[in-house]
Amino acid sequence: IDRGHAVRWATAPDACRRLEASGIDTIEVGPTFDDLRVTYFRRYPEVLSLAPADLPEFTFPRLFGEVAVEMMLDGVLAAARAWRPDLVVADSAAFAGLIAAAAIGVPSVAHSFGALTPRHRVEAAAGRQDKFWRSAGVEPRPFGGTYDGLYLDIYPPSLQTAAMDHVPHRQPLRPVAFDEVAGDTTTVWPADGDDRPLVYLTLGTVFRGAGLLPVACGAIASLDVRLLVTVGPAGDPAQLGSQPANVRVERYVPQTRVFDECVVVASHAGSGTFLAALARGIPQLCMPQAADQFLNAAGCAASGVGLTLLPEEAVGEAIATAVDRLLREDAFRARAAEVAAEIRAMPGPSDVAAILEASMSPPTDA
Repeated sequence: IDRGHAVRWATAPDACRRLEASGIDTIEVGPTFDDLRVTYFRRYPEVLSLAPADLPEFTFPRLFGEVAVEMMLDGVLAAARAWRPDLVVADSAAFAGLIAAAAIGVPSVAHSFGALTPRHRVEAAAGRQDKFWRSAGVEPRPFGGTYDGLYLDIYPPSLQTAAMDHVPHRQPLRPVAFDEVAGDTTTVWPADGDDRPLVYLTLGTVFRGAGLLPVACGAIASLDVRLLVTVGPAGDPAQLGSQPANVRVERYVPQTRVFDECVVVASHAGSGTFLAALARGIPQLCMPQAADQFLNAAGCAASGVGLTLLPEEAVGEAIATAVDRLLREDAFRARAAEVAAEIRAMPGPSDVAAILEASMSPPTDA
């Protein structure tokens, strides 16, 4: 937008209001997030009995490669054919956008959401899409079209351990956190003179880990720290019950503000939280629950920027011990600072926007 281009974001209805508030034109397509989840669980009820570590392999091909495409493709195609963009940028799991680009004959760019999704997982998702590609009038593409054009890689290179030889056009892009809400004046912590280190605990807005959150809260609260806990806009702070004076529980506080003040992050290792904390050089305790969180947790442990507790390991004493180590041992903060410097050195959004201009070509009839 800053470079003078018209941009429209085709997305679920429940995401449009926030985008519009940020000055981005939107097109409502597909189901709400809740409707998508309901359809997925109805079609694949066995997912509810899977162990957390088994969820990524099962979910990515079925939810993103099949159900989401089925529910979004008609709307995305209609939007693309009506507006005729010169370039389509799609989340690397938003296959409907990649299909739509091919259908109207324009280049596509896949924007990563974290670590590179394992090759076999993307291939499994693509294997469920043949009928969707053909319904749009185009032949199916390898990897569901993910790597046909530029792949915008927001992951720090030193944490990216997967082989990338199947990604021919990789363009690094510095991850930039954005979570401010217009008019929001929430403070991170009251000005009460308490200068103990601030620890931030979140388990995200989707996999809020109802059983894990009170355990982690109690464990960290037992340390000599201030603890800020967020339960997500749909969560209820009251569910954590009465808390000691060193604990504050909120639905939401912008993380960009929290990261200015906290010294340790304990989270589910979702990519947004994980990368935003890394960009500030904050050591982390990762407690993955599903999705790509296990990839981030593995990268956290292997790189030395923090510690990881898998679901079966995340019990009270282990959580308290891990956070205490992150507070006391300087090596974690030093390594996190190195990765933060690596992130700062990655090309920024303005630099990459200029590169994307070169990818544009006039649309052709389809």
